[in-house]
Amino acid sequence: MDVKLKLPKLYQYDDFDECRKGNPFYQYCVVRTVIYPDESSEIWRNISLLSANSLNFPRDQLERGVCVQNCLRRISEATGQIYKGGDLDRQINYVGQCVNREIYESHRLLGSSTVLHCLSEDDFQREFSFNEKCFLGLTAVLILLVKIATVRDFRGIEGRFDRLLKPFALNRSIKALLDINRSNENLHYLEGLRAIGMLVILLVHASLPIIRMPLSNPEDVEEQTNHPSFPMWNSFNTHMIQFFFTLGGMVLAVSFLNHIDRQPNFNYRYLWKKLLNRLSRIIPAYAFLIFYQATLFKRTKQTPVAAKFIDYCSEHWWGNLLFINNHIHLDEPCMKFGWYLGADFQLFLMGLAIMALIWRFPGSKKTCVTVLILIVFLLPGYVIYTEELDSTMNFNMRDALGELRESKFFLEFYTPALTNVGSYFFGIITGIVYHSIVRNNLQLKVQFYGPKVLRAGLVALCILNGFLVVLPSMVPKKPSLFLAVYGTALKSSFGIVYSILFCYFGCKSNSISVAFLEHPVLQVIGRLSYSIYIVQYSVIYTLYSNMKVPIMYNAFNMFFISAAIVTMTFVCGIMLHLVMEIPCHSVLKQIIDGKISVINLIKPLDKVK
Repeated sequence: MDVKLKLPKLYQYDDFDECRKGNPFYQYCVVRTVIYPDESSEIWRNISLLSANSLNFPRDQLERGVCVQNCLRRISEATGQIYKGGDLDRQINYVGQCVNREIYESHRLLGSSTVLHCLSEDDFQREFSFNEKCFLGLTAVLILLVKIATVRDFRGIEGRFDRLLKPFALNRSIKALLDINRSNENLHYLEGLRAIGMLVILLVHASLPIIRMPLSNPEDVEEQTNHPSFPMWNSFNTHMIQFFFTLGGMVLAVSFLNHIDRQPNFNYRYLWKKLLNRLSRIIPAYAFLIFYQATLFKRTKQTPVAAKFIDYCSEHWWGNLLFINNHIHLDEPCMKFGWYLGADFQLFLMGLAIMALIWRFPGSKKTCVTVLILIVFLLPGYVIYTEELDSTMNFNMRDALGELRESKFFLEFYTPALTNVGSYFFGIITGIVYHSIVRNNLQLKVQFYGPKVLRAGLVALCILNGFLVVLPSMVPKKPSLFLAVYGTALKSSFGIVYSILFCYFGCKSNSISVAFLEHPVLQVIGRLSYSIYIVQYSVIYTLYSNMKVPIMYNAFNMFFISAAIVTMTFVCGIMLHLVMEIPCHSVLKQIIDGKISVINLIKPLDKVK
């Protein structure tokens, strides 16, 4: 710690508000300075030693936020010359000199400074673009539509377009959100699990950007990343997404098999409607958020640190709407968290094809399960071995600072659908097993053997995950068969444990834990989970972008930031769910089911009745 105190500060920012205050011609620039090697300097040797550890910040790269007029004043005071600066472009030329001079005077180190970006009053005086006006117009129309529909429904006014209007009535949306239906394919407890999983993901996402923020005490973050237990916690964070893939596979399988019980005859129309119903639920709210990200989002974060959270929806929005954004533009993502939606939709299509095969050829069920198990255990290991990857996503501070946009593991293993099929297929297999258990009334056997199997799975998971503490010291040569086998076993262990847990809860009766998961509050949160997930990106990065920097990293600040993000995300998620997700899905579902057609809309009202 004493060594770190003698080093140049990683982050040093002039007060942005003070720089703007009373000066319409201000210029504020963010500068990155790379320190030149100097083996004769003890400070440099310490910088080099710390930077060599990938768990630490790169200490040879400093970041400064500079108010240009203050910079010119400091240069004038140091040289005795008067620098008026001239035009703004000329002023920027002095910024690097100012930073380099201060670093040399304080630590006798030389460096090269690069201006990353600058802000002036012109950035706050931009006129609204055509696309921004279109988004504001769409929002106004949506608000007016909700208002008209709510008033008409409250007053009982009937009309020709009721099927289109009434779903937008706010009272109907609220009723749909709060109406807890207990006959959801006997999987009601999964909504509670979904709610808890979503809350964990939200809290994790709320804390991750702190690493990229200018900190006054980065050494405290390094102390955590260098703790011996950190690889285990990082692994739990990495594999948390497998929870949702497993859950999605199980829900699809059970829903499909229950339909087959009711309608044994194969029907392509059911597959088509299932696909359309899913798209009708996820696309409208998603498209609305993408439109916001491509337009007004930039205006909510005009601050020196906003460039750390650049969004590329104005260029790459189409990749998200086609659900291929987990394969393309990962270095310039639109809604960074949206990669999951792309992977999940692709896995849904695979699952739909598998279940259709089982429906069309009932005798192929065992063969399908066998093939799925082989894929689960062979494909991840094959990718790890052939691509010469680590067994799991190890933490690297440089990757974290770059939002994983150059992380080979993230790009080639974490985001593609094919490398995530394991947990989804485990979910499908669990759904098939669960359906068979229910049909054959084997719940009592599961209640007896379930805890034993679950404990065995958890023990195996903890052993495999705990091995990550010693794995970094081994450094196997790549490509490594050991890393391929271990990586497959580690990833599969999460999917297996989640599967056992889901199946076990489904067979428990009169259970406090299941009753808790089926509590109405968790059921409502579970229904909100999609809207909350897609809106969290905007909330998190807007809040971080508008913080006063540098900030202190400690428990109180992290609690305060997380609480603010959770509150704001829930408020925005509820609004999006009530105004977009529920009504749009209702209207589109009626169109898919043939209840709304152009002919019915143009008929006279008395004939429609």
